Amino acid sequence: MTLHVRAEPTPNPNAVRLALSAPVLGDRPRSFSDAAGAAAEPWAARLLAIPGVASVFALRDFLTLTKTAGASWDAILPKALEVVAKDLG
Repeated sequence: MTLHVRAEPTPNPNAVRLALSAPVLGDRPRSFSDAAGAAAEPWAARLLAIPGVASVFALRDFLTLTKTAGASWDAILPKALEVVAKDLG
């Protein structure tokens, strides 16, 4: 099965929701804001390694990425979509 990922805007301009076509993240909410906290989840560590990504929230069939104020979604999203498709798909 191919995992489809769709970026959706949120009311917060510094956050974007990545909707997944399947519930691959489990029923327990998880939040990551640094590499040490994401060490057990390589996909989260790779998302946090993208310049401008400040935090990741994950639950069931979606992720929410929060960026730093000066970062651009145009630079972040292609890399984030690639990580999610490769690591979770």
